[in-house]
Amino acid sequence: MKALSPLDRLATWLATVFGIGLAPKAPGTFGSLPGLLVGAGVHVAAYRLCSDALPWARSFVILLLLALATALALWAIARAETALATHDDQRIVIDEVVGQAIAVAFVPVAIWPYLLGFLLFRLFDITKPWLIGRVDKEVPGAVGTLGDDVLAGVIAGLILVAVTTLVGF
Repeated sequence: MKALSPLDRLATWLATVFGIGLAPKAPGTFGSLPGLLVGAGVHVAAYRLCSDALPWARSFVILLLLALATALALWAIARAETALATHDDQRIVIDEVVGQAIAVAFVPVAIWPYLLGFLLFRLFDITKPWLIGRVDKEVPGAVGTLGDDVLAGVIAGLILVAVTTLVGF
């Protein structure tokens, strides 16, 4: 195997989320945990940047920050997959981080919504129902590696927002 360039090493380091993806068991589950922190950070940043008078602006900031995280993940995955000559390797867990962040970013930072968001995201990421499974199987490259997790996060997030709205969080 050829030596990795500094950019390849950086991308691989990011794609494995600083080595979390090297966990011997359940790297996807361990990789989802930092996604809770990223989602919380995105949520808090949006609330600090935008006043109560502009709730739509909060949603815009959340979407913008999640788009930036997704773009970074896409770059890291594409570069790491090329450098490691692999596709959707279990060591690459930045896709779980982004999917998990998407799932929780629109709800208040609290234990119960985050626990439910974690469980919903993992359920959809592991079982890959509906379109999630099709994206996983049929979309090539980094877009496929990331796409199923983004979709799992969106679906988990929609359910989570509905539940937290009904419960009154």
